[in-house]
This record gives sequence, structure tokens and C-alpha cells, in this order.
Amino acid sequence: MNRKVHTAFFVVGLIIFAVLVYNFGAINIVSNIYKTGLWFLPIIGIWAVVYFLNSCSWYIIIEGNNHRLKFSKIFSITLSGFAINYITPVASMGGEPYRIYALKDLIGLNKSVSSTILYTMIHYTSHFFFWLTAVALLGIYSPLSYTLTLVLSLLAVLLVMLIVFFISRHKKGVLVSLFRLTKKIPFLKNHMKRLNNKEEAIKNIDDEITAFYNKRKKAFYLSLILDYLGRIVASAEFYFILKSVSIDISFFDAIYISAASSLIMNIIFFVPMELGIREGSLMLVMNSLKYASGIGVYVGLVNRIREFFWIFVGLVLIQFNKYNVKRESIMEKFL
Repeated sequence: MNRKVHTAFFVVGLIIFAVLVYNFGAINIVSNIYKTGLWFLPIIGIWAVVYFLNSCSWYIIIEGNNHRLKFSKIFSITLSGFAINYITPVASMGGEPYRIYALKDLIGLNKSVSSTILYTMIHYTSHFFFWLTAVALLGIYSPLSYTLTLVLSLLAVLLVMLIVFFISRHKKGVLVSLFRLTKKIPFLKNHMKRLNNKEEAIKNIDDEITAFYNKRKKAFYLSLILDYLGRIVASAEFYFILKSVSIDISFFDAIYISAASSLIMNIIFFVPMELGIREGSLMLVMNSLKYASGIGVYVGLVNRIREFFWIFVGLVLIQFNKYNVKRESIMEKFL
């Protein structure tokens, strides 16, 4: 990956990060860390485990192409990619271009694109499974009214449909059909003509996407399970945050808080770091568990400070990768 591109990702990310921290307030950060106390260590630490599981999921996809990449490299790119996603408006997808650029000199552009798309699809699929888990837990452990039962049933059906759709795209591919559909849209088809000479390359990438499911089915499900497990582990953050203010909840409650709040935040997906949306969603979720709204605000504040920490680490790793990518690219040519 060109060092200038690394630097661009780093500088732009650092500027956005600085603005977010400034808006949040340094005093606010320090006071909430002090209030949380030593519980802040497991709150931060649990996400090292989450990123490790995410990296394992992506590593399984990449290593299927017989590339001898160090796991530490994949872990570093994974962390940086999520850091960029956190500060990117519009669906939080800024980390995907970084993943592609960070890997293209090591495994080639086509494989870099296909592995990134594959992991993104698996990451979304595991998200749907996670939300489905929360719906099931809510149905089992909470008394529901007729209206809420109907709403949850419809939501469960929608999530199952999304899971089936995403798995079908793993079987049949996504890029070629999307490319051909886009060419039929009146205001886009003239622009898409410029990509006609790229259709073969798009097909090759699509073939690599479908090969993962059709030829490496066990690896597909292992990758999906690891990413799903990462979401379950991440729920422990809410358990630790509430422990810091002497509120005892079950781990099932923590899973529900994590899944329900993320569902609300993903419905409104265009705000960087879900500014204001996170606190509001957590207030609603905590109210549903009969806790005061102020607890939801506190949880959101600590949650955001944890993200600041890992965003900073991810941005630093972008610079670290810049100085190692050239050496690793040379090594790959001789391996």
C-alpha cells in the first residue's frame, strides 16, 4: 500500500478523532473514567478479545488462498479498519477501503477486494443472528403484550429473511448481479458503461466470493461463528459498566442491551459515532429494563470513551503499518 495513502487515512482520521474528542470534552472524559474506576480496565480489555475474534474470522477467509500472512498483520488492519468505521458517516463503511488498500500489495487487488467483501457480508450476517438472539431472549425472559409480541415476531421474520438473503449471496455472488442491475438504472447506466471493460475482473472477484461458501463451507461457518461470538463477548462491556455503578444484571440482560441498542443505532446509520443516537437508544433500552434514563446516558458516555481509546490505537497502527508494508511486500515475493 502506498505510504501516502496510509498517511491520508491517518491524517483525516486523526482530524475527525480530534473534533469528536473536542466536542465530547476532555473534562467529561476524565470525570467518567474516574467515576468508572478500575472497572474501566476490563471494559477496555474485553474489546481486545472482540477484535481478536474478528481478526480470526477474517484470517480464515484470507488464508484460504494459501497466503502466509502474519496474524498480527491481519489483527492490526482489522483494528484500524474498525477505528475508521467508527468515525465515518454514512453506514460506517470507511474502514473497508482501508482494508483493501492495506492488503492489495500483499495478496493482490482481486483477493483483497473479495476477502474484504466476504468479511463484511459475514459481519453483517452475524449481526442479524445477534439481533435474532436478542429477540429470542426478550421473548423468553420478559412478559410481552400482544402488540410487542406481534412487533417482535415481524422483526424475527425480517431478520431471518435477511440472513437467508445474505447466505444466498454467498452461494450465488453479489457483484456481477449488482453490476448488471445498476446498468439498467436510467440515471446510472451511462456512468456504468465506463466499467464494461472491468466486468471480467468483477466476475473473478465474485467467483472468489462464491468459492468460499461453495468450496469451503466449514471455513465459512467457522468464520461466521467466530464473528458472532465476538458480538456475544462484546456484550460483557455493558455488564462491566453497570457493575461499576453497583447495578447487578445478568449476562443475558447485557446481551439484550447490546443488541437492542445496536439495532436502534443501525436504523439511523448516517451519524459519525452515532452522536446523540447512542445515548438516546441506551436510555430507551435501560427504560425497558426498568432502570432510570440517567443510567442509559452514563452507559453511553463510558461506551464512547472506550471507543475513543480503540480509535486512537487503530489510527496509530495505520502509521505503524505504513513503515512495515514495504518490507512485507518484498518478503512476499520471495516466499
